[in-house]
Amino acid sequence: MNKIFQWMDLAKKYQTNDFWKEVFEQSSFEDLMKNHENSGTGSPFEMKQNKLFPAIDIYVTDQEVLLIAELAGYQKNNIQLSISGTKLLIRGNSNQVFPGEPIQQERNIGPFERVIHLPEPTLPDQIRATFKDGLLFVSYKRQFMQDEQVPIE
Repeated sequence: MNKIFQWMDLAKKYQTNDFWKEVFEQSSFEDLMKNHENSGTGSPFEMKQNKLFPAIDIYVTDQEVLLIAELAGYQKNNIQLSISGTKLLIRGNSNQVFPGEPIQQERNIGPFERVIHLPEPTLPDQIRATFKDGLLFVSYKRQFMQDEQVPIE
């Protein structure tokens, strides 16, 4: 019995809701499944992921910083960028492509906003941004390529 309690404690760490409370309070497995289907959370056995949108990759070379954001289905004129030091704000909006009510929807539709912390600060006039095939490429030249010594008084 002790092993079961250890397993339950471990499983609790990977659940973001009151999964175990719901399991023990349900009168049947069918009720448990119905409650999760109606709440829009999918299967109670799926782990919820805190997936950030858009997905971002950041690369640093000796000369530049390159950020790639995955924005499939978005149009260039519906995406805005703004910068403040090391914070890059990507904001956009997309409309539903197909008419009707979706029964499963995993792609992001509608407005979004995400702040990305860049590895080095830059100014807006030093950024180059291009959008191609659903990917947003943002790059800028590095200003701080090596550590600078600071004298101590």
